[in-house]
Amino acid sequence: MFKEYISYTESNNQWLVHEQFTFLVSHLKHLKTLNNHTTIKINREDRFKILAGFEVVKSDEAYSFILKIYKYPSLFQQLKQLFKRTKAFREFYMTYLAASKGVPVEVPVAFGEQKCFFIKKSYLIIKKIENSHTLNDYFRDNNCFAERRSVLKEFGKLSRFIHDSGIKQDDYSLNNFLVFKRDGDTRIILIDFERVSIQRGSLLEKQSILYLAKLNRAKGIFCNTERLRFLMTYVEGDYVYCKQLAKRIESLTFALQKKDSKKFVQQCIHENRKFGIFKNAGFFGRYRKAYSQETIRILLATTDQMVNGTVQAKQYQIVRFTKMPSYQKRFRGAVDLWKHANALFALRINVPVPVGIFKRISSGWPRDEFFIYQLPDNWTPIDQHLSSTDDLAILMRTIKVFIEEISPFGIVRQDMNTRDIILHTDKHHRLKCFLKDYSAFFLNRQSYQQNKSFNMKVFDQALMIHGQLKKSEG
Repeated sequence: MFKEYISYTESNNQWLVHEQFTFLVSHLKHLKTLNNHTTIKINREDRFKILAGFEVVKSDEAYSFILKIYKYPSLFQQLKQLFKRTKAFREFYMTYLAASKGVPVEVPVAFGEQKCFFIKKSYLIIKKIENSHTLNDYFRDNNCFAERRSVLKEFGKLSRFIHDSGIKQDDYSLNNFLVFKRDGDTRIILIDFERVSIQRGSLLEKQSILYLAKLNRAKGIFCNTERLRFLMTYVEGDYVYCKQLAKRIESLTFALQKKDSKKFVQQCIHENRKFGIFKNAGFFGRYRKAYSQETIRILLATTDQMVNGTVQAKQYQIVRFTKMPSYQKRFRGAVDLWKHANALFALRINVPVPVGIFKRISSGWPRDEFFIYQLPDNWTPIDQHLSSTDDLAILMRTIKVFIEEISPFGIVRQDMNTRDIILHTDKHHRLKCFLKDYSAFFLNRQSYQQNKSFNMKVFDQALMIHGQLKKSEG
């Protein structure tokens, strides 16, 4: 059924191995004792999946591989595999089928299933591409506009070819594409076929728009010119169609972001892949798993010397909640504000990263609540820029862009002032506007135009009051 693959059986494991990588056969038996094998490094593990890596040396040449193991811990899950294919097989088969259609992919070199009446585990081994990066990392770190332009055009062509080939990637994002150099040329391939299905004909327009909208959620990486360049390549230079498509993509993007926001509000108060439960002798709380528990412990230790309601540790801010300010009465406590902060963050609104919410449980101390968030690097108050006439035109354009970005979702607080606004220059030397205070923004269901008109008035008022104060001080 699969050309260039040979079957191999080892104990209770059944394998398909590519002819070029038959030297892996002697290593397959080690997968049973994964935790005890020194050459296999586990990168991530949960109840249902293990992601690991290992290296094999053959004829003085080192080969690196990625290992995926899908586990079926419950009897119910094992029974389900009697009626459908395993995740490893579906991913292997979809990758193989996509390659047969000419889509640039890295087809797994081996696929296996461990059977003992029921399927216990399924395996996938993929050759690792050295010096490769996800498109997300590439565009976030690469400041060379000529290279970015070239890769964007290639990505636009590839996206169109993928959709014309009938590839339905439910998780269509920059993290599921790799970019690397080979033989002097820059290449892009599609990876991670866990949530991929393939239909016979090309995708319908509404399907393509859905996947492009999912891709469009990557805020802060591209400017509007780059988005247009990608889309123009995707539509093969049809400018009229490009404008129509851009409006439909933008509208659907807002809907997807709102859906993400609601999901994050539910996730942030439970333990899952993105959020965890923190507990030690002094504190109990919830935190974002992107931050280590050691970092959390160090930050919470600074609360012992907290004099007023806020302390800053490098780019981190720690806020103590003893009594909610009048403008925060809509939040009954720190947990409500934690939910609100994650809702805004999921919308890709420029706000600090919410790190965690914690309650002191140690005896002899007040049961205060603490909220920790991370500000962007090298942030500056907007007041400093308002004092410089040289930056005023750039600053006003930055504020206008920020208002356009937030208006599809809600409005800023009516009495907002310049202390609630900070500025940050990103790696591409673009000035960006941030709201320092999460409670300075409220979500609503009003139209974009209504919200934009209100937000413009509030920003104008805040800037005008600042100007008047400067004049009176002068």
